[in-house]
Amino acid sequence: MAIERTTYNLDGGIDLELALQELRHNTLSLVAPALLILGWFWLFVNFMSQGIMTSRDLPAFFLVASMMLVLIVRGRHRELACWLLLPALVGTQALTMWQTPSPLLLVFGIAGMIILSAALGAWQAILGSALLWGAGTAVLLRLEPTLISQALLVLLLYLICTGAVWLGGRSLRVAVSWALNGWQRAQEALEETRARRGELYRALHALEEATYRIERMNNELIVARAEAEEARALKARFVATVSHEIRGPLNLILGFSRLMALSPERYRSPLPPDYRADVVTIYRNSQHLSSLVDDILDLSQIEANHLPLIKERVDLEPQVIQEAVEIVRPLASRKGLSLTLNLHGNLPTLLIDPVRVRQVLLNLLTNAVRFSEKGGITLSTKLEEDRVIVSVQDTGPGIPQEELPQLFKAFHQLSTTVREGEKGSGLGLSISKQLVELHGGEIWVESQVDVGTTVSFSLPLPGQAGGALGVTTPKERRSAQPRKEYVLVAHPDLAMVRILSRYLEDYRVIGLPAEEVRTVVEELHPRAILTTPELAGPIRESLASLPYDVPLITCAMPRLTEALADGILGYLVKPVTPEMLTTVMKRVYHNGEMTVLLVDDDPDALRLIETMLLAIPRPYRILKAYDGLQALHMMAEVKPDLVFADLLMPGMDGEEMIARMRADERLAQVPVVILSARDWSEEALTIGLPLSVHRRQPLKIGQAAACLLALLKQIAPRYLAEPEPVAKPAAAPLH
Repeated sequence: MAIERTTYNLDGGIDLELALQELRHNTLSLVAPALLILGWFWLFVNFMSQGIMTSRDLPAFFLVASMMLVLIVRGRHRELACWLLLPALVGTQALTMWQTPSPLLLVFGIAGMIILSAALGAWQAILGSALLWGAGTAVLLRLEPTLISQALLVLLLYLICTGAVWLGGRSLRVAVSWALNGWQRAQEALEETRARRGELYRALHALEEATYRIERMNNELIVARAEAEEARALKARFVATVSHEIRGPLNLILGFSRLMALSPERYRSPLPPDYRADVVTIYRNSQHLSSLVDDILDLSQIEANHLPLIKERVDLEPQVIQEAVEIVRPLASRKGLSLTLNLHGNLPTLLIDPVRVRQVLLNLLTNAVRFSEKGGITLSTKLEEDRVIVSVQDTGPGIPQEELPQLFKAFHQLSTTVREGEKGSGLGLSISKQLVELHGGEIWVESQVDVGTTVSFSLPLPGQAGGALGVTTPKERRSAQPRKEYVLVAHPDLAMVRILSRYLEDYRVIGLPAEEVRTVVEELHPRAILTTPELAGPIRESLASLPYDVPLITCAMPRLTEALADGILGYLVKPVTPEMLTTVMKRVYHNGEMTVLLVDDDPDALRLIETMLLAIPRPYRILKAYDGLQALHMMAEVKPDLVFADLLMPGMDGEEMIARMRADERLAQVPVVILSARDWSEEALTIGLPLSVHRRQPLKIGQAAACLLALLKQIAPRYLAEPEPVAKPAAAPLH
């Protein structure tokens, strides 16, 4: 059986087939010296018996010479040295038969066959056996032809011995073949194990490196989050302060300009018509500025791209476009530009934020006036299938085509600005684009150099994208953030919805009436619905026929007007309007003259509130104090029927003054109306319990456990009694 040639190199070292071949070659190192010694011994015996060297010593000499040659060649070519054994043995056999032609000497060739089998292999031994018998028989028959029968008997012996040697070595060859195959598989498995171990080591090393990087990133995130929270707190504090500083003067501008524009009869002499027109313009613009200031605190407490919108049903042309045009018309007239309206005239009501859309229009109209030196501006509206399109066309220098793609980028300014002083911040069109997209619309520009520019934007009709009533968040950056899911808040107070949107930053919050929930659920597929227990029943009934299972979360969400502290009649955020005062005064019932105490460190603000109060047809006795301590001294002498108080005042602020009033039995029941430029809603607002979730399908244990875990993290127990409020410093005796 032939041995299958199988080689396997272990780490570039041992080759098993070569190792077996090396074993055969090593046999030569034993056989050749033994045969060399045998040849020398043969020569020695012949010499001792004959005394001299004769031709009978020729086979011994040939054997000695051949083995010496084999040993010489063996140092460089071991394979060749093994093959040299064959002619050496055949030659020795032939010379021996030449000197002594005897059939018995042919038998010694069997020993040569065995030697060749060990040194070369089985098939090489068979070839050598044939050559040994053939060479010896040829010489024998040449000398003694009559010995043919004996030669054939020796041939039979050769065949028997050859078969016996081949059969005897078969088991060894098979075992070696199996060992080779097993060794190969073992080495392959070992190599694969080593490879897997190397891969595992590399994976562990990569895992350790990744773990280190993750830990480092987590530490950096913790630090960054702490810095961001600190920055947010500082920003909120800064914006609150700035907002207060802005709302104070704005309260005076808006209040007095309103009185001058709408109630000129209060002044002894009427204003000239030109003056009154300017006052009306101041009043109208201060109204718009007041609406924008209301969002300053929102911008300080929310993340980027989370600007809320307060949507309501609006008749676009009279309520937004006409007001924006009246604001810009004096600017156009001052430059000698015409301002033409080309309105559709019968547009359906839209669900939009009128302040934001008016801001977009003012940006577009102001830009049109700024860049136009002659001609005029045309504002037009038209109705398409599912949207309203508003266009502002001017007769300015136009915009080069290469600048149009950059037009809506922040801080980009056109190179066609007429005068250096007219350059703005480059934010107007960028902000306008964001505001339009918040409503689900689009904005685009068409321009021709030396002819003019037309900027158009679209607003979807109700029921289309962005058409839900309430508060929404801005469009996500498609390239950086995934689309946010919607949360519907069914609550009658949109201010409450607006506050919730500040905290639900991961969702787009939509506030809407309960009767519109079904329509919006079918359109937007929200994550959940948040409502009050009173509205939960009707909402469940409206959704019962739908195949959806939307979580319905209920909790007590009061109106903001119901969240005031005990004894606080109202909380008016500056700028204060006569309508706000009238609403508050309707809640106060008093027979005869009413004593009202006004407390504010700003004399102009006191004069404005006094003027607004006197406009209400009721008898008043008005007292004024410029800080909390002075107000307490006045109340010690005269108990007022109503107190209007600012919170931020030098010396004793409004909060401390109210605390001392509540501590005095005589003043504890006096109603107080707070006048402040600081938004109070989040500090005063609480959410009532229980908080429940309704779904048609039950929760899995993992989901329920996650809900419980979220509650456990946010709600802490209280085992001690409520601490008494820290007492304010004792007030000076009241006289």
